[in-house]
Formats: sequence, C-alpha cells, structure tokens
Amino acid sequence: MESLRITDDLENIDPNIRIEKHIDNFEDTRIYFMFYIFKSQEAPIFIWVSDSPNFSTLSVSMKIPMEKLPVTSHLLESNSVTSNDSSNSLSQRIVIKFKVQTFLSYSISQDIPEMSHFIEKTIFDLLSKYLQK
Repeated sequence: MESLRITDDLENIDPNIRIEKHIDNFEDTRIYFMFYIFKSQEAPIFIWVSDSPNFSTLSVSMKIPMEKLPVTSHLLESNSVTSNDSSNSLSQRIVIKFKVQTFLSYSISQDIPEMSHFIEKTIFDLLSKYLQK
C-alpha cells in the first residue's frame, strides 16, 4: 500500500480545503484515490476513484428528511452500467456512515466483486482517518 501526501497550490491558497491522494493495488491493478475535504463540517466531500486517468462518472448522494435512505443522482454517467450502479450504492453507503453529502466519481474498468469490496474498504478506512483531522 502506497500513500501520498502532496501539497497542491490550491491548499496554499485556500486553507479551507484539504486534498488527500492515495494509490493502492488490487492484485495487478493500480487504483487511484483522491479526496477533496472541506474544513467546514457541513460541506460536502468529493471522492475520485479510478484505475485510469479519466473522469467518466459523477454521482451525488445526500440525506434528506423525507427519505429513509440517501437520495442519489448521476450528474455524469458512463457507458458502463456497472460503474454507475457501483457509484450509486457506494455514495449512499458513504453518506450513511459519515453523514456528509458526497460527490463520487467511480471509474473502475473491471467488475470484480472482490475489487469493489477492496475499494469500498479502502475509502472507508481513509475517510475515517481524514475526517478526524
């Protein structure tokens, strides 16, 4: 497991946002994670997960008082139904666990259940660490 801490120019300009980057491997596949975390507790988080440098999906999920589960909407859909479905369900679980509005870009080219579980566990572990700071 390889973890990167890179200071971007944006962080130097605006101390209200933190950018965390992480690279991990699942078998032979390299997976990239990037988190934009705003310092305000009410602010949403943005998560990008991909096995290649692309941005093919974007979903938003949030808890609203009228619904039991977080509502989710695709803002940008990929050609892959799997990526869209994975993005939807994962963003809902993030909202349930961390109680924060979530923007998630999930662009994984392979539909392997073990990889999806690995990605979810990695995101949850990293968010648990990053949101405590």
